[in-house]
Amino acid sequence: MSTVTFENIFHGDSSEIGKLRFNAAGFGWKAYSSEENNPTTYSGHDVRHATWFRVARNFQLRLAMRQAEKPRITFDGFKREELDKVKRTLDEFFNIKLETRDTSLKGWNWGKAQVQGNDITFQVQGKTAFEIPLSTVANSNIAGKNEVALEFNPPPAPAQNAKDLSKRVPDELIEMRFYIPGKSMKSKGSDAGSDGEETDLDEDGNEITAADAFHNMIKDKADIGAVVGDSIVVFEDILVLTPRGRFSLEFYPDSLRLLGKSTDYRVPFTSIHRIFLLPKLDDLHIQLVLGLDPPIRQGATRYPFLVAQWPKDEEVDAELNLSDEEIAKYPDLQRKYEAPTFQVISRVLKSLTGKKVTPPGGFRNAQGLNGIKANVKAVQGELYFLEKGLIFIAKQPILIDFSKTESISFSRVGGGIASAKTFDMRVVSKTEVADHVFSAISKEEVTPISSFLQSKNVRLKNEMEEAVMDIDEPLSDDDEEMDSIASEDEEDQKKKSKDKSKPAKSAKKPVDDEDDDESEDEDFMGESSDGGSPSESDSDDEDSGMASDASDPYMEELRKKQAKRAKKNADSGDDAEKPKAKKAKKE
Repeated sequence: MSTVTFENIFHGDSSEIGKLRFNAAGFGWKAYSSEENNPTTYSGHDVRHATWFRVARNFQLRLAMRQAEKPRITFDGFKREELDKVKRTLDEFFNIKLETRDTSLKGWNWGKAQVQGNDITFQVQGKTAFEIPLSTVANSNIAGKNEVALEFNPPPAPAQNAKDLSKRVPDELIEMRFYIPGKSMKSKGSDAGSDGEETDLDEDGNEITAADAFHNMIKDKADIGAVVGDSIVVFEDILVLTPRGRFSLEFYPDSLRLLGKSTDYRVPFTSIHRIFLLPKLDDLHIQLVLGLDPPIRQGATRYPFLVAQWPKDEEVDAELNLSDEEIAKYPDLQRKYEAPTFQVISRVLKSLTGKKVTPPGGFRNAQGLNGIKANVKAVQGELYFLEKGLIFIAKQPILIDFSKTESISFSRVGGGIASAKTFDMRVVSKTEVADHVFSAISKEEVTPISSFLQSKNVRLKNEMEEAVMDIDEPLSDDDEEMDSIASEDEEDQKKKSKDKSKPAKSAKKPVDDEDDDESEDEDFMGESSDGGSPSESDSDDEDSGMASDASDPYMEELRKKQAKRAKKNADSGDDAEKPKAKKAKKE
């Protein structure tokens, strides 16, 4: 037979269906929906091994190839009765024996995990339950004492405004965890005991757990952080604030690897979309902030920002592992660097990623620094005003773009207390539902912040000025008049209460100037001599502003003169009307 054709076959993970055709030279697959006559072809001499599997889409033909860039090819959709036909085709054309493997359908979640070739296989009672290609593993971490967490490469970003559900990216597995108890064992020599195994030890003589052994095997086999070839440059013992720890930064042509004591992170350069270089407010350290999309993950925690820190005066000597031709491909890249650490790392990142390094903006606080101290809820951090937005550096940084900001308002703590030393700044977003509130900002920063935001044409609302006007607004003429009337009413009430306590004979005296003065003198003398109640004497003392003593004649005479003078001043405004009142009484 010259050609053998199989219909309704899927190629790899594709959702398109097509036909698979074999001949003596090789084989090829073409989708039914393809209008062009360009099938995907392969040479039959490159096939090393063939396996028949039961999968979700009926049966699968898996072909192991000799090419390193394409180690495995799969075709799904075969029917059970086509097994013999596939065996004869492979044997006749390529002299390949088809191996049939049974799949475990028990559904058990315990078994044996091992690395076989380019796959991680999980077997239950000797049968394969599932397989994971090592090429899809993005990261491996020791999640617990006996737990290994595998993270897979994230799916590509979905098309914007994709209304057709068939064109959207489907849900994919992003993490899997293996619980591997016990110690790592290795075979003993011929002179060992009957058990034939012994505990594996590391270089320091410590026992290696089975989880650590599996984790190390994954890192060696999978494409985690490292690509084919050596690293360009390595920076040791770098303090990373988010995620917290000390890591070695290894730069590769297309990715950055953070190698820690128990965790590794691989950051492709394509996921780095923003780079910031910001001085800390202590004026001793420099922070490098990388904005990541998609973010790196550790368990259920996502880290959309990576924050590293160095002392400002720390220097490093670095030499890149690149030839002159390779260095010429990158702009502004040098072979040797001898400068502060933060400058060297930021320049290497800028050249390899092609991204701009954003410095702090032109904002200066009351002390002349680039940022201010602020809180987000109970988290303390540092807030920087950039040329096109804000960035809050804390355990989980926050980046706000001015173009997506509706308005920014200032408000005092506690409902507008004028004596408050701090204020809150609320950022209202155009796209997000929740607002960002930065609290505990020093009141002296109002003027610098207002001037900077106004220069960026940001809509600003200062609610503190309105609150201060409500509290500290000066009294108008009407208010002063009302206050004077109220004080006069209080004085009249006091006089009436004093008149009620006077003897009845004082009210029968003729009304003239001298009698009025004498009656007031008598009343004052009587009140001062009899002592009165402690409250009355205290109030008199406070009114006069002097400390009195009833037994002192000099003080008593002084009080009389002051009382007469006060009475004359009070009655001086009515002197013009007193004669008229006397004349009316005589008539």
